[in-house]
Amino acid sequence: MPKILLLIFLLIQNWVYSQKTYNPNKVDPSEIIIDGFISEDEIKNSFKTTVDYEWQPGYNTPARLETEVYLRYSESSLYVGIVAYSDPENIRGQVRPRDQMEGDLNEDTVFLRFDPFQDARSVFILASNAYGSQLDLRARNAISDDERYDITFNALYETKSSINDEGYVVEFLIPFNSIPYPSGKDQRWGFNVMRVFTLNGTQVWSISDKYDRDNPCRICQISGELKMDDIKFKNKMELLPYVSGNLIGDRGVSSNNSINYGKTANEIGLGIKYDLSSSSSIELTINPDFSQVEADETQIDINSSFALQYPELRPYFNKGMDLLNFLDNAFYSRTINSPSISSKLTSAGEKSRSILLTAIDQKSPYLIGGEDKSYFGEGGTSYTNAFRHQKVINTGFKYGFFTTNRYYEGGGYGNLFGIDGLFTINKIWRIQFELIKNFNEEPIADWIDTNDLFSNKSVKLNGEKFNGSANYLRVSRQTENWNSYLFYKSISANFRADLGFVPKNNKKSFTAFQGYEKIFDKKYLQTFALSITGDLSHNFNNELKYKGLDLEFGITTIGKTNISYTYLINSFRNYLGVDYKNYSNSTITIMGSPSKSLTFFTRAIFGKEIAFNEDIPEIGKESSFILSLNYKLGNNISLNPSLRFSSLKKTDNSEFFYNGYISRLSSRYQFNNDLSLRLISEYNKFTDTFYIQPLLEWNPNPSTIFYIGGNQSSINDFDLQPEDFNPFRINRSQFFIKFQYLIGI
Repeated sequence: MPKILLLIFLLIQNWVYSQKTYNPNKVDPSEIIIDGFISEDEIKNSFKTTVDYEWQPGYNTPARLETEVYLRYSESSLYVGIVAYSDPENIRGQVRPRDQMEGDLNEDTVFLRFDPFQDARSVFILASNAYGSQLDLRARNAISDDERYDITFNALYETKSSINDEGYVVEFLIPFNSIPYPSGKDQRWGFNVMRVFTLNGTQVWSISDKYDRDNPCRICQISGELKMDDIKFKNKMELLPYVSGNLIGDRGVSSNNSINYGKTANEIGLGIKYDLSSSSSIELTINPDFSQVEADETQIDINSSFALQYPELRPYFNKGMDLLNFLDNAFYSRTINSPSISSKLTSAGEKSRSILLTAIDQKSPYLIGGEDKSYFGEGGTSYTNAFRHQKVINTGFKYGFFTTNRYYEGGGYGNLFGIDGLFTINKIWRIQFELIKNFNEEPIADWIDTNDLFSNKSVKLNGEKFNGSANYLRVSRQTENWNSYLFYKSISANFRADLGFVPKNNKKSFTAFQGYEKIFDKKYLQTFALSITGDLSHNFNNELKYKGLDLEFGITTIGKTNISYTYLINSFRNYLGVDYKNYSNSTITIMGSPSKSLTFFTRAIFGKEIAFNEDIPEIGKESSFILSLNYKLGNNISLNPSLRFSSLKKTDNSEFFYNGYISRLSSRYQFNNDLSLRLISEYNKFTDTFYIQPLLEWNPNPSTIFYIGGNQSSINDFDLQPEDFNPFRINRSQFFIKFQYLIGI
């Protein structure tokens, strides 16, 4: 009898989480037409499946809206047709540029998820909203969404869509060489389909196979298998030439001067990419133009004693770059600032992955981390490389080796070596570690001007040699409702990552986190979350540096509105040798999407904080506020105004340590998925500066781009007549144009 019960249990378990098999028909490439409509012949000649389950807020319950999936393939491409049934009045979205999913997924979107190696090393996600606008990203086995998703990944694929009385249709044409896959003619890929939509004010996720919420590895649960036989890999070369022009003018030291323009600076460069195999490629870029299309949103750094990090927006750093993501930024691609030449080799085998990145950088950022503040300068030419090799045992067991190196022209170097690993135990437990060692010789240079010391050595660059270490260990347990982790960091005072971003060192910190989250299918209470975080930090002399407790509570309610409250108790902080005790602050964050047209984010912080950058730091009264809106006007126009205010006042209310704001407006008219006109303006009250940036952009794929625009800015640097300053009087002007075109051979 027990054996019979066990057999029944196994059969039921196999039925509940059985693998779905997709057997698309192979057709001639001429039979695949991408026009946003699925004809009767296309339906008849395709393998049909459906998206049957709800992932959130339901838990493997029947999908609320029907979704049909049609699959075909040729020897070189995969065709996926989606029929998403919905009331057309409820469809959310807009024509927009690729990779700009605005409003925290506030759009009706279909996601195709591919795991070509079926080992969860990387899952490639190709998506489209109801208007055919694309989003592509890479996912990996990680604890949080911030670590899990790599939005810099780009794939070349085609989408067309249409909206009708029953919902919308979107067609995908995906060349096989858009994503890495194992060698061989007969392919078996992990595959499933997800769809997100909003129904009665609730965001709903549906999925084509069942999902186990007690398994924190989301990408390990792609149980569907896509079978495609007799496909052909063709070695492909891509050429990416560009030409650009840049004209800059300056008003000089007097506001009465006219703007004097110099000569036009013209540039020409070339990128070459060659596919060595279906999962390996080599790239070379000569005199690359890494200029960004959109200006970085200015961060408020007036009360930060450490350098701030900006996201990577340059398209060259995409394919395979997830291998250079580490727990604490041992590699940061923006440290390669102005390369004259760079190469990149990426390779993926059955049980391994590797990347080798090299560059000659003409302007080398130099960051020195410290115990209480960081130091930054800009150097000259350097020769850099970064390498990582990872062994993949299975979906939950990976380990590897990595190194980064920077050699400065004229002397000096920074070498870093490390090992890392991820082990999964019993599905819900994970152990993650990185052990890093650095060996440095400073250049002899005047890039940083200070008399400060670290470990009895001068911060000033005078050719000193030193070595240090950085070790990280994180143990986590995650189920459907509970999330716990312990995170230990040990960063010595001599640690320096010349190709990374590590502004803080000389610390041994311990973080303990315990969180609880519950999903409800209720109109006014959709999710509930509660967490507590404790932090304890010492320096390497075992002197207490910080002790604090973070309490957070949050709910999601009607209108996809998330409300959270955080109370931070700073029990103890030592800064520059002074002890500060028992000061706290509160943070209230509200974000939501009450309608198809409006998404908002607001945050208020109030309480007490240290004035870090004062000659004699002291505790003051903090008040900060952020408001950001995204408003859609029809299918083509979007407005994104934002206001960020921050102040710190003395406790006796006598004066402000600082008091200011940054206002920004980004507006865009999207003619179609490829062509847009943007206008960005920003005023910074802290520095009394203003800039405006118009930009006309054509971007039909991740690599081909044409843009023409400019930056008109004011900077308060009139030494002769400072009282005559007007922040809206332009004193620096720039016009630029660039054309870059992808040529496939």
